[in-house]
Amino acid sequence: MFRVKQFLVSTLVFGIIPPAVLAATVPPVEYVGGTVKSIPANSTGSFNFDDGKQMRFTYGEASYTLSYDQITGTDISKAEGHHILHKIPVPALNPRRRKETLAIHFKDEAGTVETLNFELAAELADNAKDMIAIKKAGPQNVLSSQQNQDWWGDKYWKTNRNRAAWEAGTNAQPAANAPAATK
Repeated sequence: MFRVKQFLVSTLVFGIIPPAVLAATVPPVEYVGGTVKSIPANSTGSFNFDDGKQMRFTYGEASYTLSYDQITGTDISKAEGHHILHKIPVPALNPRRRKETLAIHFKDEAGTVETLNFELAAELADNAKDMIAIKKAGPQNVLSSQQNQDWWGDKYWKTNRNRAAWEAGTNAQPAANAPAATK
């Protein structure tokens, strides 16, 4: 009986772990064209947004960097899928395998408009577009927009965040529908 349980548990473990490990791998980003000729067509690699001033596309042993200040816009479009006999489209049954094309428009040092087109998973394309927008806005703009947002609880609770308003007396009035405290 023990051997049967051991066999079943080990079968489940080895049956579940490999798909989980494969699902955790980051799908590659493929450069499918554009006006930049220094990146070979159909090069596969990955994005790196760790630097606050420039994004990096690493492919093989080389990498291409682009400053966020140069980026003028990004577009996402549905990538061309697989076709049977180059005519009949084959839908992706797995939504994680659905591909989209991320187009990054930028101006080079001479001022000419350039384009980078990358084909990647739809989820990664949305994340990359959002990350470019955040990095382009800069950390000071992100922090200031978060600080300017009023929170509904500021008129009810005194916190370190709204201490100055409470000490000035602007939030010290109790709400009209709040029950009065009794002794």
